[in-house]
Amino acid sequence: MLFMTACSEQKNSDPNIVLITLEKWPAEWTENGTAAFQSQAALKQLTENGVVFTKGFTTSPEENIAQQALQSGMHTGHLLSSDFDKKNLDNFKNALLSKNYKIKKYSRIADWLEADKTNPALNLFRINSNNLEDLNGELTDLLANVTPNTLVVLTALSGGGIAYSESSLRVPLIFYTGDDKVKKGINKQAIYTADLFPTIADFLNIPYAANTLDGQSFYKNIKQPATPLDDRILYWRSSNKNGPEILRYNQWKMRRENPDSEWQLFDMITDPEETDNVSAYHPGKFEKFQEWIGEIK
Repeated sequence: MLFMTACSEQKNSDPNIVLITLEKWPAEWTENGTAAFQSQAALKQLTENGVVFTKGFTTSPEENIAQQALQSGMHTGHLLSSDFDKKNLDNFKNALLSKNYKIKKYSRIADWLEADKTNPALNLFRINSNNLEDLNGELTDLLANVTPNTLVVLTALSGGGIAYSESSLRVPLIFYTGDDKVKKGINKQAIYTADLFPTIADFLNIPYAANTLDGQSFYKNIKQPATPLDDRILYWRSSNKNGPEILRYNQWKMRRENPDSEWQLFDMITDPEETDNVSAYHPGKFEKFQEWIGEIK
């Protein structure tokens, strides 16, 4: 096992979070999230002994994921005030501080290896390489130095493809611990990176008011991957006022390229490449989704 020695040396029993973000998810990513990893020991350990969410969505392909996780402005179908971003960050920081947790950022895993790990922390890593062999090397060093109750999260800023295409919005989320807090399995339900806030708080057993953090906790799903999640609205709007706008709900995706273009509706099960606009065939859904977007704005 990769981390037997480190576990015996680490005396801190409080859970830690290690959030690792890639710039882009490697092209080798496959639908079940594990096939490309079998030749890489550390990646194989993560995927075979953790929970792999194959339908994770980034909050936005335009920003740093560490900023997204801490300052998410992504909507989940409820109305957000203009200063919600700051409140979201402040509320989460206050929740962490209530249990003496710190937020630490690293550009290299080597820097974290040399850091003082006495106090529990949310450790944020940004890895620029999307080469599987390079990633495996980074993770080998990290897994050798984490305690069993450390939650390791691996995700990406975006997938490949043009910004706001399905392939750019889809990113994996992989959750792993060395103990039994995470049950291994594959989950194909939709989650998104803003969900990390409440999920991390629940993992750390940090109290928070349900309406203070954007996203919804899927802690129960990393404990039991087969647990169903509630249906939800996912919404993206470019920071460029003339950019694209997207709404996702279950298998349906509605998008327009800019404020002057027409909305289009796609069935992502039968048309994952988004080539067949079916808005005329589903007028009820099409109208309802536009109503939702009006409420979100």
